Amino acid sequence: MIKAGRLGHLVLNVSDLKESIAFYIRVVGLEVVIEDTERRIAFLSLGEQHHDIALVERATGDKPAADQPGLAHMAWRLENFSELQAAHAELSIVGIELEPIQHNITNSLYMRDPDGHVVELYCDRWADGIEVLRTQGPKRVALDMVTGLGARDEQELLRPQV
Repeated sequence: MIKAGRLGHLVLNVSDLKESIAFYIRVVGLEVVIEDTERRIAFLSLGEQHHDIALVERATGDKPAADQPGLAHMAWRLENFSELQAAHAELSIVGIELEPIQHNITNSLYMRDPDGHVVELYCDRWADGIEVLRTQGPKRVALDMVTGLGARDEQELLRPQV
């Protein structure tokens, strides 16, 4: 059985290469390794490998529908909740629509890139996320970006103790 060590990179078809490059630089902190305007392709990296994402300008201008086959979303890991809070503040200021969500295993911010691809920035909540997911299953509730609590956690705190 083959078992890859980690995700190597993503390649996305985009409708506007320049707009997509600007989005991924701002949202993820990627840097352009090379942009080939003749071939309408760009390779971007976080600085540790040749590229983490490649953007190819060949998609139509139509936004992909959420129920169509293809990429559901891509997730980019941040180190901790403080970094997620800082990303939330910075991206809110520039008008990117964000959806803060708490899962059993992560605190996450969801948004869409210029072509409608869903992008997640997240930080892990547990050292052993595999065990948490196995024992508690999936969870999706609203996340309070100030407190770090999920909606259900807040409800539990507001309940009178008997």
